Amino acid sequence: MKKIPIGYSDFKEIASNPEFLYVDKTDLISEFIEDQCKVLLITRPRRFGKTLNLSTLRYFFDKDCASENRKLFDGLKVSQNEKAMALQGSRPVIHLSFKDCKANDWQKTQEMIQDLLQRLALEHLPALKEVEPKLLLPILAVSENQANFADFCNLLLNLTRAYASMGPSPLVLIDEYDVPLQSAWAYKYWDEAIAFFKNFFSAGFKDNPHLWRGVITGCLRVARESMFTGMNNLVVASVPSKSYSKHFGFTVPEVKQLIKDYNLQSIEAKIESWYNGYMFGETTLYNPWSILNLLKSEGEFRNYWVNTSGNDLVKEILGRTGVQAKKDLEDLMTGRSISVPLQEQVVFQEIENSPANLWNFLYFTGYLKAVLTKETDDVSFVELKIPNKEVKRIFSDSIQFWFQNSESSSLLPNLKNSLMLGDVTEISKALRKLCDTSLSYFDATGNEPEKFYHGLVLGLMVSFSDTWHIRSNRESGLGRCDLIMTPKNPDHYGIVMEFKTMDSYEDSDLLACAQNAMAQIEKRQYEQELKSQGATKILKMGIGFSGKKLEILCQKK
Repeated sequence: MKKIPIGYSDFKEIASNPEFLYVDKTDLISEFIEDQCKVLLITRPRRFGKTLNLSTLRYFFDKDCASENRKLFDGLKVSQNEKAMALQGSRPVIHLSFKDCKANDWQKTQEMIQDLLQRLALEHLPALKEVEPKLLLPILAVSENQANFADFCNLLLNLTRAYASMGPSPLVLIDEYDVPLQSAWAYKYWDEAIAFFKNFFSAGFKDNPHLWRGVITGCLRVARESMFTGMNNLVVASVPSKSYSKHFGFTVPEVKQLIKDYNLQSIEAKIESWYNGYMFGETTLYNPWSILNLLKSEGEFRNYWVNTSGNDLVKEILGRTGVQAKKDLEDLMTGRSISVPLQEQVVFQEIENSPANLWNFLYFTGYLKAVLTKETDDVSFVELKIPNKEVKRIFSDSIQFWFQNSESSSLLPNLKNSLMLGDVTEISKALRKLCDTSLSYFDATGNEPEKFYHGLVLGLMVSFSDTWHIRSNRESGLGRCDLIMTPKNPDHYGIVMEFKTMDSYEDSDLLACAQNAMAQIEKRQYEQELKSQGATKILKMGIGFSGKKLEILCQKK
């Protein structure tokens, strides 16, 4: 069996080593040639092969070492395409990646970008020194005072112009364009970053007569003051697009073949539940990073994608969201889907305040999958779910992270034990302490008293799911929610919780609010529902709350 090239993203390194596994994605080249678009933006989640595919395009088209590079494609799919092979080694290629240009302030990020562009100019200096010396000298200057904003913004334009004056116009490949922008949003230097990139991309790609074609990759299509504004020559192949859909990620037939080659047929169903579930266009795909790591570990199931970069940002975003987003998250955690307007251009500034922007952001970055898209006269709606067990762990970790940050994680084990035993006194104490310590973190004050409730529900779902099957039902209207916890062990109590807020009802005090909650439990006959699911001990809890005050009524059977 071939070795798994974990950590390799250079096509030549992989293709030239006969011991390395390579899943043939060179049909990407054929589609790219047929497409004939001037500038192509491909957005895909991290670790789905963007860098390797861009490297494949680079080695295929680059004039340097053309005959040597041609051998890399012998026996691969593209070699059967005569039209494509006629263009092999036909273009100068300008290639750069912004993957490492990220820091906690603009000055450091700008220094990284300038260093990257200086290295790019040096890389192409042998071919350009006789053509555009006056234009390149400021970029190559060691002193920051000798190179200004405009010099760096115009580098792509000047490089393409120089190459076009010598021969064929160049292909420009830019990887991970949005990494500095995600960092800029997280660390609040957005205006400075967008000012540079808007000028840089506009100069290099908008109406540039010296450019043959360009390919840009990233996780997201950034909206608002975008660097792509006015670029009528831009074609976008995003996650919902049919174009280029099979080239990023492993298709079902590809994974089936890998499972056979590496003798993992006995765990095929489990592999699917852990790492499948993505849908790009109309193509079902597996996470390639996770599959390769699974093969390397000889079938050991782990959260491989969870351990890559990017998840800390997701934890922070989910923790700061409002009531509606936490309601949606309850549905997602129980395997249900949510429906939101499809927004292919993500507005970073609105992610935390707009549930639709949040879920679209998580969709395009690979944390959710589309199960259905519905068109109306005015807007497209996409139905989203968590794609697999591996990604669900990320959401679970995010919820646990909230409680750890709110200094209430130590209370959950005590609450869990008290609920198992039906210890009413300890349950009341734990819930009151949990409310007191967590309320400020979930920002459950003012006009949104439900935030604490939904944070608690999500915490119970994640922390107690090994002991109970937990289901949350919701009615419309503030605060009218219930929680049913069916025990997996009949020796433990089945739990019904009904929460009501004083702000939502015309109750005279918290006791009346709790009494109304208990009456709701009786009216809906949750006791019978729990018994039908095997519960022999039942604890009913009516809870009224207002701000940080709770009134708890309990009945045991």
